[in-house]
Amino acid sequence: MVQELYCMADNKIWAPNLNEALAASTSKKPLYLQIVDAMAQDIASGKLAIGEKLPPQRQLAWHLDINLSTVTKAFRQAAKQQLISGEVGRGTYVLGQSAEAELFLLKQSAEQTVIDLSTHQPAKLLDKRGEDNALELAIAKLSEQAGGLSEYLDYQSPSFVAELKLAGAKWLSDLGYPISAQHCLITNTAQNALMISLMACCQKDEVVLVNELTFPGMKALAKQMGIKLYGVKSDHLGLVPEALALAIRTTGAKVLVSDPLYQNPTAASMNDKRISDIKAIISREKILFIEEYVIGALSGRPPISADIQSQSIVISSFAKAISPGIRFAVIAGQHPVLTQISQQSHATSWQLSPLTAAIAKLWIDDGTAHARTKAQQQEISARFKLFATIFPSKVTTANEFTGDKVRGNTHNKKADNTKQANPLCSHVWLRVNQDADLVAEQLETQGVRVVPARVFAVSHHFPHAIRVSLTAAKSHKELVKALNTIKQSGFIE
Repeated sequence: MVQELYCMADNKIWAPNLNEALAASTSKKPLYLQIVDAMAQDIASGKLAIGEKLPPQRQLAWHLDINLSTVTKAFRQAAKQQLISGEVGRGTYVLGQSAEAELFLLKQSAEQTVIDLSTHQPAKLLDKRGEDNALELAIAKLSEQAGGLSEYLDYQSPSFVAELKLAGAKWLSDLGYPISAQHCLITNTAQNALMISLMACCQKDEVVLVNELTFPGMKALAKQMGIKLYGVKSDHLGLVPEALALAIRTTGAKVLVSDPLYQNPTAASMNDKRISDIKAIISREKILFIEEYVIGALSGRPPISADIQSQSIVISSFAKAISPGIRFAVIAGQHPVLTQISQQSHATSWQLSPLTAAIAKLWIDDGTAHARTKAQQQEISARFKLFATIFPSKVTTANEFTGDKVRGNTHNKKADNTKQANPLCSHVWLRVNQDADLVAEQLETQGVRVVPARVFAVSHHFPHAIRVSLTAAKSHKELVKALNTIKQSGFIE
């Protein structure tokens, strides 16, 4: 709690309210620490803003009617805890990053009751006892090896990196993308893999082609690197071939980044004809296709660029199919850009944590990675059935919210009316009857967090819809509660 202390200029100045603390006979904490605690709490709550100037120590001591030495001691302790910083002649200011304030914020976050369905992440895979001991088993197995776990405290050796490449090649081969280890690079995340790939083939202000709705990580990279994204018109199956060909000719773009199977975020999935048409354009126009095959690993279908490896690279990781905590990603293909990337080991293999990389390798070798992917697919199916029960008329992925229909027109499906191989995905979309951003804000006040379409939009064209991640809920019970809240909100068309 704070009292408002006014200076002669009539500006409000912070001061802690210590009356209750002073009156509490059971309090054993020194007074100066009580001041520090009050300061940390007010920073965490926002009563003390980042960069705000604190009152002079003498003025604060007079206001609190305590010794100046007590306030001085409190300020020194607060500075040690990185709550504040003082400069001679300028005063004392609240720091932007406070260790103590962060602890308070984490505590508050843990106490929140909001069900977060905004993040696309794998579902928790629990056994009948409500446990997932795969990590414990892996660490136990690694600890039994010669040298135990201590070898993973060092930088990874060249031989270990070579073993990881073999594991990465096996992982992709098991998913239907046959590739040799010499054409694989290993790094920690798909986001890092995408960043170093784009850095190797794009200059500032170059145009990169993506879907009209793309994942936030792609938008963040574009902003960071100064490249320009061009959203290619998409429909219920993903990229429209004619639109892609036109975009290449009109923009001069040399790079396309897309995920044709379970496109992130729309979940649109190309059928065989669409895949053939898109690959023909890539081959004819000789552009580099970066296939982001992360959610695609859950599709049960191989990357579409397996037979055009000289004009493409595939990026895959454990993040969506197995576990985001096991940081392991693969860049593969036979495009010349991989040779360029391979010369920058500090950007690839050096980014790896040896321990998590060893766990990933073990899981690939012993079949755990494959088993967890299958279990994740089964869990997605179960959660999709729950969604269908609550929203029986809304059983669709976002393919109804992409392409021309975004602009209020009707899809033309005559050329591509083949049913998708697997329409189920871990996220779904719901069209709303008002501004999607406002709907997302209102739903959060009701205890459910979702994402409005604008977050994914490359241009100003996007649907009035929200994305819901079914696997983000901690349990089926939590998911049902959240979906019922959304349904009863009155915002869904």
